Amino acid sequence: MHFKLLLLSILFLNISLFAKHEDAQELFTDADCMSCHNSKDFAKRQNKVNSFKKLHKAVNACRFANEAQWFDDESLDVTNYLNDKYYRFKIVPEK
Repeated sequence: MHFKLLLLSILFLNISLFAKHEDAQELFTDADCMSCHNSKDFAKRQNKVNSFKKLHKAVNACRFANEAQWFDDESLDVTNYLNDKYYRFKIVPEK
C-alpha cells in the first residue's frame, strides 16, 4: 500500500514538473529567443554562465532587452527550463 502511494506521488510530481517546463518552453518559444541564440550558445563556458545565478541574470538581461512580457516567476521558470535542458547547475538557495 505504501509503495503504491509513493509511486503515485512520484508520478504526479513528474507530471507537475513536465507541465511547468512545458509552460516555460512556450514562453521561451513565444519570445523568439532562438532568433538570437542557438543551442551552442547554451553550452557551458568557463567565462560566461557558470552558475544557476548567472544563468538567471542572463535570462533576465535578455528578457528586459527584448521586452518579453514575463513576470518574475515566469523568468525563473524559463531559467529552470534552460538549466534542466542544457546546463544542469545545482540550484543553491540564496541566503
